[in-house]
Amino acid sequence: LFSRAIKKNNYKGQYHFCYCTKCNHFYHVVNEALKHNVNIETSSSFDIDLIRDLEKKGKIDKKRILVHNGYKTEKYLQKIVDLQRDGFKNSIIVLDSKDELDRLLAIDSDLVFKIGLRMAINEEAQSAYYTSRLGIASAEIPEFFKEKIRDNDRVQLKMLHFFVDSGIKD
Repeated sequence: LFSRAIKKNNYKGQYHFCYCTKCNHFYHVVNEALKHNVNIETSSSFDIDLIRDLEKKGKIDKKRILVHNGYKTEKYLQKIVDLQRDGFKNSIIVLDSKDELDRLLAIDSDLVFKIGLRMAINEEAQSAYYTSRLGIASAEIPEFFKEKIRDNDRVQLKMLHFFVDSGIKD
């Protein structure tokens, strides 16, 4: 599907596949995925420990693209920041809510963070309530970008992430 869409739209950028570790943490599965030069998507502080272990074993290097999704506990945010301090240069932190940026910047005053914005789409949610897990409302993103990101030397916007709760109907 991606190959067809890339060709049809004459897309000139690069496609980067990320293996989502929450799908299966078993060593033999992650090891097989890494043989195909995939990048990694994390969703918890546990996944950062997995990244550290893979790097120690020589399975990944510090150039690997890491996309950090999921609810950001203080422990998870701290471990992500520590990865960057230790030289992981392609770490992208996907913000699920606007307050995550302030929390992230408060941890380290010197690092420049690559971020993504998770945008909630206008599809019907499967649940009866809205949570930040669904992302930032699309109407709020332009103002958030202007106020907190555009002129901020400490962040680089690298990704717009769409969360689809129930599937795209059209």
